Amino acid sequence: MKKFFPHILGAIFVLIIIGAWMLIAHLVKKPNDTQVPFVVAQNYFVRNDAIEPVPAKIVSLDEFEQYFGMAAFMGKNGQPTPIDFEKQFAIAVVLPETNHSTELHAESLTDDGKKLIFTYRVDVAPKENTWTQVPMLLIFVDRQYERNSVELQSNFVTDILGT
Repeated sequence: MKKFFPHILGAIFVLIIIGAWMLIAHLVKKPNDTQVPFVVAQNYFVRNDAIEPVPAKIVSLDEFEQYFGMAAFMGKNGQPTPIDFEKQFAIAVVLPETNHSTELHAESLTDDGKKLIFTYRVDVAPKENTWTQVPMLLIFVDRQYERNSVELQSNFVTDILGT
């Protein structure tokens, strides 16, 4: 048994090193990933009658209007961000209804050659509210970057909203 113990420890050490290398390789952005430009859409809301789940990629106005409505208001920047589905498509992140103030922030959009990877941050206030919200984030992307699939990645969730 004593003869095999160093071999077992060595094998465990090698497995730990391999596991750590695989994790780091997965987390580190590949150098051939391309940054994709996008526009964060403003002044839209998730419709109450939207059929869940909302798809991550929306490619037509008819499909878009099944899930989202316009929330225009008076004043500067009160109009919803325009989208032309002939030239653009939408990427949507919709979280479950919550009674915590929640903000979603676009971090990056990359193209790995096979799919688009949209990374976003979620900020959540620890205090419960008397009202609820459906947190959402919409971005509009030029059609030249359209891929078959979109992967959504939440970068991290923080309790930093001061509410």
